[in-house]
Amino acid sequence: MSQFDPQAFLDVSMEEALEKREVLPVGDYTAIIGEVSARAWTGKKDPTKSGIAWDLPLTIDIPAELQASLGLASTLTLKDSIMLDLTDGGTIDTSKGKNGRLRMYREALDMNKPGEGFSARRMQGQVLTVKIGHEIYQDAPVERITGVAKA
Repeated sequence: MSQFDPQAFLDVSMEEALEKREVLPVGDYTAIIGEVSARAWTGKKDPTKSGIAWDLPLTIDIPAELQASLGLASTLTLKDSIMLDLTDGGTIDTSKGKNGRLRMYREALDMNKPGEGFSARRMQGQVLTVKIGHEIYQDAPVERITGVAKA
């Protein structure tokens, strides 16, 4: 049994300033999918809309030249989310044109074959290529996963 008390961090005093890191340049990177988690969501603008999303932590391999020039570690974890299209019965909608982001991940992982079983947990530990783009948030660029492909 651990004696760790997260409440103790409420009283931690820091004198060091926290610094923002440089964003990764737009481009393709190798990544490993971590433990996929599911969450329920409710729309912020329209609270009558709700659904299920899968969150995927992606450990991005940072090339040596970027590690040196940007002062980064060898890996960086970013999160991507798949907002699931559901049927009226509450199951994942597999009809044509639905769940495009999920389809992209499954194709990148060679897990989108008819008749072969698939579950979100099977994605954990899989390697793929991610395309990183930038989105402006509060007047500053932020990395976003804009696409995925086979490694």
